[in-house]
Amino acid sequence: MDIKETIQKEAEFFIGDYCTRTGFPKIWQKPMIRYADAFHPEIRNLKKIVMEDHYMPEELLEKPTVILSYFLPFIKEVGDSNKTDKAGELASECWAKAYQESYKLSDELNEHLIEVIHSFGFRAVFPKNAGTFSEDILKSRWSHRHIAKAAGLGTFGINQMLITENGCCGRYYSIVTDLPIEADRPIEEENCLYKIKGTCGVCVKHCYSGALTAAGFDRFKCYSITLKNAEIYNGSAICGKCVVGLPCSFKKP
Repeated sequence: MDIKETIQKEAEFFIGDYCTRTGFPKIWQKPMIRYADAFHPEIRNLKKIVMEDHYMPEELLEKPTVILSYFLPFIKEVGDSNKTDKAGELASECWAKAYQESYKLSDELNEHLIEVIHSFGFRAVFPKNAGTFSEDILKSRWSHRHIAKAAGLGTFGINQMLITENGCCGRYYSIVTDLPIEADRPIEEENCLYKIKGTCGVCVKHCYSGALTAAGFDRFKCYSITLKNAEIYNGSAICGKCVVGLPCSFKKP
């Protein structure tokens, strides 16, 4: 078994064990893991695409080679719970718990994957502080989604979410490492129906704040809705209406 296969198996086992230990239902499908070239043009361009102060991998780890990027797809029941006709304007309790538990799981999973990488004799780091975003511009110095795009996990829809082969309902995380493995390539074909042929656009209709339109995205309007949810769900600034009930929400059962 090579390094990539070992990491994939370790991630799958860890998630199952986490649910057994905590008693939390298994709300995630099989994790998707890809590797971005730390010096790929898409990574280099994040200072222009995201923000000028976006971290580069070498600022977090000396002489990195790849960025391990993974997606934790939710099961369909989690997404269905948050549909507009069921949960109303606010996020569903199930969606909120999925968000909160994914954060807890990822915290432990990241540490485990770093230990696995160390066992191979290489270094790795999870950019914990890099994910903090500025409330002035509502952008982070480390965009897990953009790194996932560079790693070939998917392409962006007009809802600003990454559409993978397993849909767009879930959470993204990434680890910088110096593993001597071949990087994956970004996907060239679009996965968003609106971008492909101007059809769909359901995500726009689901956006209560009016932040999302076919022409663009107002992150401050979006943030205002997430803050309403944060008041109810222990500070979790969430929404998720623009990723549920769509053709791209879940691509596989």
